[in-house]
Amino acid sequence: MGQKNLKRTQFVPREEVHTPANDDIQLLAFTGYFEFADVVDVIDVDAFGNVISVLADNLTVQAIDPNVSLTLSAVVDTTAAVGTPMIRCQAIDDGQDAVDRLYRRKLKGNMQFVLRQNVIDQALNTPSAGKGQYDVEDVSFLRAGDTVDLLADEGIIQTGLTIESINPNADDVNNPATVVLDSSVDTSTFTNPFILATSITVQEAIERNQERIDGIDTPMEGEYMGAGDKDHIAFIAANLFVQDTTKLLIDGKRLRRGEAGDRASLEQGTYPGSNDALKFTSNVLGLDGNSVKVALVSGAGFTIAVSGNYPNFTISINDNGGAATAEEIADALNADAEAKRLIQAQFGGDGTGVPSTFAAANLTGGLDNGTGDYAELEQVFENKIVNTGYKIVALWILPNERNRLNSPPKDDEEMVIDYRKATENVNR
Repeated sequence: MGQKNLKRTQFVPREEVHTPANDDIQLLAFTGYFEFADVVDVIDVDAFGNVISVLADNLTVQAIDPNVSLTLSAVVDTTAAVGTPMIRCQAIDDGQDAVDRLYRRKLKGNMQFVLRQNVIDQALNTPSAGKGQYDVEDVSFLRAGDTVDLLADEGIIQTGLTIESINPNADDVNNPATVVLDSSVDTSTFTNPFILATSITVQEAIERNQERIDGIDTPMEGEYMGAGDKDHIAFIAANLFVQDTTKLLIDGKRLRRGEAGDRASLEQGTYPGSNDALKFTSNVLGLDGNSVKVALVSGAGFTIAVSGNYPNFTISINDNGGAATAEEIADALNADAEAKRLIQAQFGGDGTGVPSTFAAANLTGGLDNGTGDYAELEQVFENKIVNTGYKIVALWILPNERNRLNSPPKDDEEMVIDYRKATENVNR
């Protein structure tokens, strides 16, 4: 009975603001007593624990960064405290309530699961007007339909946003995961912006983690890559795949996976610094990659034409009457069904410059120093081809070696691939 009475004695928890500031964000070393939407007071306390004054009362907790800070509904100048500034929680009025929050509620599945993801980059009005795409490192526990807030060191940017779609992509360096929100909010003027999930419970997090474990690197078997045509040696999988997991078969015969070696390339303009520069990297491996040509010709319209036969291909781009920018040209090449199997295009600088036309020029630097029968290549993503995720397999064609592929697949030879699908950022 005595213990029960002790627990029911009046107890209003309060925590010290360890770095006083004139801000709506107040730093606390421990936030376990507080929950989202709690009403709190900011008080000034003397050395004996007595309240000297109330700096602000009846504020609402609008966001919690666990054991880091509380974001309050108004700015409070805690630097004005004579003693020690503290925040006390009005929602707790006895010891039992405090124990519930500290211990019992942690075991309940409906308790909020606090998840923070730093915003690495943003694309406003993407993928459509009024939407915002935000790069983060990990989306394992997030789902479309979740409610999130955008916050930063300065405080709340916007609350009550909804996740519309998620893409885990492949790598958190050059191809981070992306989250599309239902509002285009500019975070670029804030310091250390981050997304804070507010609608996930512990039970949901457990279930999502189980789902995530079940789906990691899902095996993909028997994906049909098409029949040979005597010309193409680069094939694009339907999904990003985990490096070194592909099994490529021609008419049921498994090929030996190897390395690409030195790939042929061509630079036009001062690459990478100039805004009008372009770089092309061959998907045709070895010395044969040096036979691929690229031309930028003057004329009305913006078209791409591929001519020739393996390995003597010419890719010709019409420059839209001299108006096409380097970025537009690179994007068009990387999207063209034929061109993207032969080369990968990148632009210099910010890509806004208009490149000068140039006659058909060979890619150079390709060497027969690779290994195996084929190599895995990374995709082009946001003007990069390193740490962007593997999606391409390119055959090694070595006519003078009897135990290797000495020609591209013929019309009656069918390509099939097995791999492990990359369902998370692979270097996380």
